Amino acid sequence: MPIERRRGPVALAYRVLVLPGVIAYLFAVSVVVLAADRFWLVDLLTFAWPYVVTAGALFLVGALVTRRLKAIAIALLGVAVALIPASDVPTARSSGPGSALKVLTANLYVDNEKDPSVFIDILRREKPDIVVLQETTATWEQALSASGLYPHESSAESRARDDLKVFSRLPIRAETELKRAFTEEYAYKQPLRLELALNGKPLFLYAFHPETPRRPWKWRDRNAYLSAAADAVKGDLETAPVIVAGDWNTPTWSPFFRNFLRQAGLASTAGGWLQPVTRFSMKLDGLAYIGASIDHIVVSPDIAVLARHVGPAFGSNHLPVIAELSVPES
Repeated sequence: MPIERRRGPVALAYRVLVLPGVIAYLFAVSVVVLAADRFWLVDLLTFAWPYVVTAGALFLVGALVTRRLKAIAIALLGVAVALIPASDVPTARSSGPGSALKVLTANLYVDNEKDPSVFIDILRREKPDIVVLQETTATWEQALSASGLYPHESSAESRARDDLKVFSRLPIRAETELKRAFTEEYAYKQPLRLELALNGKPLFLYAFHPETPRRPWKWRDRNAYLSAAADAVKGDLETAPVIVAGDWNTPTWSPFFRNFLRQAGLASTAGGWLQPVTRFSMKLDGLAYIGASIDHIVVSPDIAVLARHVGPAFGSNHLPVIAELSVPES
């Protein structure tokens, strides 16, 4: 009797919680992996994908406690399916010869009117060669220009139009707004394309900030933005190295991020499912950075990534992303 009583609660938990839970989890993650590129709400789940994988690990622990092979097998399969989006991301190589170049991207947060000096101090410490900014106000633009850190910057028109701004130690040879056909009534955002000079040779830089997919039309426009930009990048790859940086409003685990990389022929500077949060909830930042990894720096296959990290908070609801690169000299 004592043995049966000890086994009773475990058997009940297996039937009521663990087995139904692992089956539901496997079904849910399979739907997301297979259908996120077709359904808006399904794709939105990828913003929380590290938490989804963590939930799968907890289900696996519960299955191991019950010692039921059926539950363990289903839980393992569910976690394996959940890890597919991260394992499917093309990732840049970690070493290679070339010129060292540091790139920093940050969303300044349009309501952030705090003193820009905190962010300028980050630039002084990190010493990035290229700074790609989103949601840039005139106040921040003027403060960064007055800092004297960067001799070259993108035009005021790009900041006024799409809130995009680029500061650079490299000369800017040309600046163009990518012209794409709009299919949504209220769409207006365009990627910013710059041709920089690195040791006298061209380097293409794209600054991104597509729509946040909070509504179906914004989701469709974000996806169209990425697709049009991928076609443009693919053409530039035939001429020179390419770097794309910005707030993509697209998590690493979304099929649209992976599709962009494959369509454009680029690779991410970050890999794996456990990535630092770059956009977080300011209501919870006292406890932890709860959010998603949506700020990215991606590069052409000839560029190596020497290091990548997320910088400190500076008053925005985004953290800066910094990548140290090795760009081929020929």
